[in-house]
Amino acid sequence: MKSVRFFKICILSLLVRMSPAIAQSDNAQSKLLTAACGCEETLEQAIDKVSRIYAGFDDKVTAQTRPAYDKLVKDLRRRAPGAKTEGECLKILQDYTGFFKDSHVFMIWQGWKSQGTAARKANALRTHSVQFKKLNADFLYLKLGLFNQQEVNQVDSILVANKALLASTPYLIFDLRGNGGGNAGTSDEMAKLIYTNPIVYPSWDYRSSSEYITSMEKELKSQKDTASPYYARAQRLLKAVKENPGKLVTDGEDLQRTYDIDPKAYPQHIAFLMDKGCGSATEFFIYEGKQSKKVTLFGTNSHGVMDYGSDQNFDLCDGTFNLAVPWGRNGWVREFRIDNVGFAPHVRIPTGEDDWVAFVQRYYAKRDRAGK
Repeated sequence: MKSVRFFKICILSLLVRMSPAIAQSDNAQSKLLTAACGCEETLEQAIDKVSRIYAGFDDKVTAQTRPAYDKLVKDLRRRAPGAKTEGECLKILQDYTGFFKDSHVFMIWQGWKSQGTAARKANALRTHSVQFKKLNADFLYLKLGLFNQQEVNQVDSILVANKALLASTPYLIFDLRGNGGGNAGTSDEMAKLIYTNPIVYPSWDYRSSSEYITSMEKELKSQKDTASPYYARAQRLLKAVKENPGKLVTDGEDLQRTYDIDPKAYPQHIAFLMDKGCGSATEFFIYEGKQSKKVTLFGTNSHGVMDYGSDQNFDLCDGTFNLAVPWGRNGWVREFRIDNVGFAPHVRIPTGEDDWVAFVQRYYAKRDRAGK
């Protein structure tokens, strides 16, 4: 078992959801499974780990859905002995993870490794993930197409280099469309840009399992700053998960992010452009934006994948297949859920509207004329 960087999970997740026709054309899927690691054993390991580790298991397998889940598992166990190739077993494993309808629960097949490498290389060559320009005297435009650290650092550099321009421009359009996330979070510069009041982060719940306990113990041993309040918080969480095997345990009090910034500072109005392609870390940024009095969300619903997170991956049997599963549940589920629904925009951009940037400009112009 090992933790994986979220970026790797996102890239491989895209490969998992490629067209079945393309996937089935790969001759490697006809490779026979080894005698020591047949599909039956691999399936049982997947069922065991998901049922024990997945933070959303009890939310997904309820009294209402249990009959369908049990029926699926029974059917897959019947099919597994007949799956002799990697491709046949992969289909069975995907049928199992597909039940949960969670983009963070999926299978990685070793035959995709070379494709994953190619995808990461292609991603590294992207040159238009971050863009910044002045539209006119009133509007600036900033695009973040990928939430990786490299792109976030570029955004930070832009915000720092253009402080004077930002401070004299009333409107900013922040384009997040198609940003499925990455390995970074919201930077201080990004948070300061939208800040009007303390940003609240509800405490997460973590599913207690032997794997989670081992991971936490290793993490605590590696920490040098044992006087940090975060170290004490982690110690309390470790104690709680040990005392509550199999249960979800809250990791403490809600956290807040605060800055000494004038909430009336320009840009006074920030439009987030969002669509179904916005997921993961981008949805965290959208959540932060929803708490700001400056931010208005424009577009369509986001993807809806961050009720569960802190993805881990586990090799099954001989490592031919690898299971990705999150053992954390976002604390915002105590108030609302976005699973497979996403965050809704404040202003929905109509289907058929091709120029979303122009739509936002017209929206604010009309509002200003109305004196609002």
